[in-house]
Amino acid sequence: MALKLSRAVALLAALSLAAGTVACANDDTVDGDAANGENPITPTTGVATTAEAAEPEFETRQVDPIVTDKIDGSPVDDPGMDLTFHWQGTTYAPNGGTVVTVAVANNSKVPMPPEALGQPTLRYSPGSSSDATTATPMSAEAAGIDEVGLDLPLGPGATTNLHYAFDVSTGNIWDAEFTIANVTFSGNLNN
Repeated sequence: MALKLSRAVALLAALSLAAGTVACANDDTVDGDAANGENPITPTTGVATTAEAAEPEFETRQVDPIVTDKIDGSPVDDPGMDLTFHWQGTTYAPNGGTVVTVAVANNSKVPMPPEALGQPTLRYSPGSSSDATTATPMSAEAAGIDEVGLDLPLGPGATTNLHYAFDVSTGNIWDAEFTIANVTFSGNLNN
């Protein structure tokens, strides 16, 4: 008896679904736009979607970095990307080392992905030696700061301050070069 009842319920459910589908259709079309000359959706054509335009990508060009002594906050345009940098200065990292702060403005019409900046470098001349030493980058946790670098894409027209930590005392960067993307800030970076 229970088997006959469940078969009857299944048959009624299938019939009501079929009746609902037929009631919604109008001359084999799902929408009534055929009379307007539009391309209607039929049960055999599937779901209509608008074609999405491909989003333009952030453009980068391989160029030699420019060297600037503008460490007073003046704008410096990147020759390989639609970016402008502003030197903000350096400070002691809470756990030791140096934190470099630089503002970056995205002048492009598309978001800039974080990886477009690459890994910035800090080179300095220790003591009276003319041989430059490359400072070791530090993680945010090791330096005791909230964040290092850019973690999300930078929107068109947006500007943000970026922090980069290095394992070198601020007293040693009186004759140094900080390179980010295609811009090298040079001079006494202990400011």
